[in-house]
Amino acid sequence: MSKTTPRRRPLVAALTGAAALAMVAASAGGPASATDDEHVAQATRTTVFTRGEGGYHTFRIPALVEATDGSLLAFTEGKANGPGDWGDMDVVLKRSTDGGATWGPIQVLVDDGPNKWSNTVPVVDQRTGRIVLNTHRFDGDVVGDDIECGRSSVGSYTMYSDDNGATWSEPVDITAQVNPGNWRMISAGPGHGIQITQGEHAGRLVIPGRHSYVEPGQECTELTGAGGHALISDDGGESWRVGAVDEQGMEELRPNEVSVVELEDGRLYFSARDQGSTPGHRVDTTSSDGGETFDESYDAVNGVVTSTVHGSLVRLPAMHARPDRVVLSIPNHPTAREKLTLWSSFDSGETWEPSYEVYDGPSAYSEMVLLGDRPGNRVIGVAFEGGERFYPGDQELTYHHDIYFTRVPERLLDVPTPPPAVTPDVAGDHDATISGTPGIVAGRFGRGLSLAGDYAELPLTDELSFGSEPFTAATWFRTDYLGNNQAILYAHDRFGPRWWIQVEPNSGNVIRAQISTDKGSTRTLTALGDFVDNEWHHVALVRDVDGVVLYVDGQVAATGASIGTGSVSAGARTGIRVGARVDGINAQFVGAIDEVWLFDTALTAEQVADLAATNSVQGATPVTHLPMKQIVRR
Repeated sequence: MSKTTPRRRPLVAALTGAAALAMVAASAGGPASATDDEHVAQATRTTVFTRGEGGYHTFRIPALVEATDGSLLAFTEGKANGPGDWGDMDVVLKRSTDGGATWGPIQVLVDDGPNKWSNTVPVVDQRTGRIVLNTHRFDGDVVGDDIECGRSSVGSYTMYSDDNGATWSEPVDITAQVNPGNWRMISAGPGHGIQITQGEHAGRLVIPGRHSYVEPGQECTELTGAGGHALISDDGGESWRVGAVDEQGMEELRPNEVSVVELEDGRLYFSARDQGSTPGHRVDTTSSDGGETFDESYDAVNGVVTSTVHGSLVRLPAMHARPDRVVLSIPNHPTAREKLTLWSSFDSGETWEPSYEVYDGPSAYSEMVLLGDRPGNRVIGVAFEGGERFYPGDQELTYHHDIYFTRVPERLLDVPTPPPAVTPDVAGDHDATISGTPGIVAGRFGRGLSLAGDYAELPLTDELSFGSEPFTAATWFRTDYLGNNQAILYAHDRFGPRWWIQVEPNSGNVIRAQISTDKGSTRTLTALGDFVDNEWHHVALVRDVDGVVLYVDGQVAATGASIGTGSVSAGARTGIRVGARVDGINAQFVGAIDEVWLFDTALTAEQVADLAATNSVQGATPVTHLPMKQIVRR
């Protein structure tokens, strides 16, 4: 519990039906001088918030701005009891006066008992120095369905600071200004808003947002419509109104969390998380009239493939030989919140390319601010949710364990990306990409890989997407870790068509396998026994037209009826992971894995027994064989 600003303190002022805000005076965080990046060659990282700090369980959803005096302000949701989207949340802040090298104590801006305040969106008025903060209030017992069904509503509030974030005003309810009346869920950002610098709307404040809505006569149990919008203020944040609105329909494109940046030609570029069906989980649009209207409806982004997560935007204006560049921070993986990457666009968002990997481990929501204005000396400050790959005994998701701040010098965006580390496929052309730093250890046959939050990922290819056809997946594993259920092999999806094999200390140390198809059929097979004994065990999962079979140590351990003609890979975005689930560095395998084999045929019981005994098989050709003996860069 922080001695400077304890989480549970009396509210200073009362607001009818809402929270009150204490005027918070914060001590400065570190020395007053700014960091000179002229000779910085590499990125540097500090921790801003960490799980358990100040009496909070978790901090999530960072927002970041630079005040006119150069101070950095990092806002976040302080979650009292867990990392989930609902429950007791406060608005908290830390400040840095040395460019993010050190951070001051937690400032609790809003503590409204059990109620939820979320999605902070700060924007700086460069003319006055005022920092305006937009945030949202929900009653403590409210969940998403209550909002979508109209049983409860969302309140939108603003507050401000005129002293670079040291003290803050009380929040003011602006809901009537920003909700036309038929919107259910309303949410700005998250992340920073902007102030327009060019044209007739120069000085205007713009906050990007999203909302849900219902059609007349629509039942609340049906999927609500998803829309994007912009909030506009022409008086420095004193009042707000709704500008551009895009409402396309119910299912195809569903813009969610939104970021905005001003382009070189004065247009505004909006980039949103897509909860619909776009290939890359990203949609965008522009506005040519200062956010009054969108030029076109949101559409799929060209060149970005990421997971369903918020991303942030900044622009590096052209300087001398450096072209104008828009930067998007977003994970570089189609299903997992990891590999946070800065993507660059040199054509105002028309096309994108990955430029710099900020963090290859668990990483989710991110936020950026541009620091410095000299060519070759500009730095992008990146605040992001992250964590280590593995916390012994901790089964919480690791991508929101901490909030980090990384300073990325501009020049790093132009450094060529090295080829990925892989463990070779000796049967085909399916080398598995390595994530993390697994060790080389004694295996069942020669050497294997030691994993603890590390994994190998096979690509998504036609050969490895077995569809509705027979297949066999087999490997050796060894573990004595009892902390969580562990994925040995995991294919394609967490909830859609998939197949997987895992060892489950949480269920008596059994081995369990599952096959699920696009036709809704699922078979789950369980091999009883103690397989968390630090001994090598061979496991194989076979799908045939007649049924499914789980083998352990060369013997039949469990069987299931035919799963029909459904596909195990329909709609897949990700290939096959060795040592973790495909939705992130979750269900981490902790131990050693050796000799991964994949066949596009159903091996017989005799063939599986031979494979377990000799590490070879007669009469069948593998589509992939990973000996797991080495890690190389091609």
